[in-house]
Amino acid sequence: MERIFSLTRISSIFLLFLVLVSCSGSKAFVVTPEPTLEQQTAISKDICMQKYLWLFSGKRPCVYFKAERDNSTGAINYFLLYEIGTFDVDIPIGVSLKLGETWYNLKKTNTDYSDTIIVTSALTQDMLPKIGENQNITISYTNRKETINYQLNGDQTAKFQSNLSKLIRVIESEPKLNINKR
Repeated sequence: MERIFSLTRISSIFLLFLVLVSCSGSKAFVVTPEPTLEQQTAISKDICMQKYLWLFSGKRPCVYFKAERDNSTGAINYFLLYEIGTFDVDIPIGVSLKLGETWYNLKKTNTDYSDTIIVTSALTQDMLPKIGENQNITISYTNRKETINYQLNGDQTAKFQSNLSKLIRVIESEPKLNINKR
C-alpha cells in the first residue's frame, strides 16, 4: 500500500512539473501567418449526361466549369471538367466541344486520377460567348479506344449555359484578395 501511495505521489509531482515547465514560457495566443493566396477558384454545378431508362439521370459522365483568377494579375482562366466514371480503364486523350456546326478541340491541362477520372480542359476567351449563343451543343470525349459524343438536349443546354454565366458572374464579382508577403 505504501509503495502504491509513493508511486502515485511521484507521478503527481512529475505531472505538476511538466505542467509548470510547459506553461511557464508559452504565450496565451500564438498568431500564425496564413499562407499567401495566389488564386481564387470557383466551380459550377455539374450536368450528368447519362440517362437510365430515358428518365433517370446517371452518375457519370458529368461536366462542369471551373474558373481560376490569378490574384496578382487579375487574369481569369476558364476550364471544362469532364468527370468519367470509375469503370473507364482506357487512357483519356481529350474533350471536344461542338458549338453549332463548329468543333473545338480543347487543350487538356490536367487529368486527375482519384475515385473518378477528371479531365480538365482549357476554354479560350472567344469560346465563352459562343457557348452562351448556341442551342446545339455536343460534348465529345476520346480515350485510346473510342470517341463518345453526347448531344445535350434543350434542358441540359440551358443548364450548361446557365452554369457558365453564373460562374463568370461569381468569379468576376469576387473582390481581389490582399496578398501579404513577408
